[in-house]
Amino acid sequence: MKFGKIKITQNNKTFIIAEIGINHEGSYKKCIEMVNMAKKSGADAIKLQIVNIEESYAKGTSSYKVFNKKNLKFFELIKIKKYCKMKKIYFFATPGDFSSLERIFKLKLPVIKFSSGLMNNYPLIFECVKKALPIIISTGLADESDLKKLKNFLIKIKAKNFSILKCTSEYPAKRKNLNLKKINYLKDLFRCTIGYSDHYNGYAASLLAVMNGAKIIEKHFTLNKNLKGSDHHISLEPNEFSNMVSIIREIDEINFNESNEKKFISHKPNKKLFRKLITIKDIKKGDKISFKNIGFKRLKKTEKSLDPKYFFLIKNKISNLNIKKNLIITKKLIKEFNK
Repeated sequence: MKFGKIKITQNNKTFIIAEIGINHEGSYKKCIEMVNMAKKSGADAIKLQIVNIEESYAKGTSSYKVFNKKNLKFFELIKIKKYCKMKKIYFFATPGDFSSLERIFKLKLPVIKFSSGLMNNYPLIFECVKKALPIIISTGLADESDLKKLKNFLIKIKAKNFSILKCTSEYPAKRKNLNLKKINYLKDLFRCTIGYSDHYNGYAASLLAVMNGAKIIEKHFTLNKNLKGSDHHISLEPNEFSNMVSIIREIDEINFNESNEKKFISHKPNKKLFRKLITIKDIKKGDKISFKNIGFKRLKKTEKSLDPKYFFLIKNKISNLNIKKNLIITKKLIKEFNK
């Protein structure tokens, strides 16, 4: 999965998204403040929801009421994009419909996200794939049949740059319904980068998702979770988000260090502490080499000493020299045993 210049793989650090959604309440000023705080909290990207309510929701529905008057003007979105670029944080969005998708196309955002409610909107997804745009799809409302159909559709339209997010579409999600082990199922099914869209209170589920292999974390973000409406109640405030990012980065480092990908060098300074070959008693010329006169000790100076595996080269050999106790066994000495 490519996100702008960032390549998201199992061997890279977790990509963390601050889901602002509509928590800006339609205020450009508030959205800019949230972008700023998301950056300070360690987010790699912020995500907004862009919806034409007349096209997406019937009047009288709860969604119509929630999204009403929450859209930012197009010129404000352009300014937000510029601000994000200046702050070096990615900005992308979820469209709710075709007219919203067109706005996103005009903004030239690096990725397009489809919410769980849109994962079966194949015409909308197809429009993005036609333009070779990377896509992220949440699967909070999908059963196994839906997932397999989505996989077949993505294959049919030759989608290549996409990611799938495990999700539970409850607000907040109940603990018993999270089922984070499904992350591995999604990996096997889609053979792509798998992430987690978190609706659980707090950030414990996000941490566990990373430990289960999620490489994208999308978590709702707010300046005040006590505000009414939108998704404030399931969101993290900046200090909580910052704590989550800090722990995820620690997990990333524990799980994988890219500089050590092909060699295990983290323990190299301690290698000198391994036990080494040394004489444990005086050896006279003509004595047989055995465990009785050769031992394995941790030494102070071990640069020229040999590992215990070399004992098999001298076991049962006859010494041609008189050798004192506590002498480090070197390759030169081994040659004397083998004459």
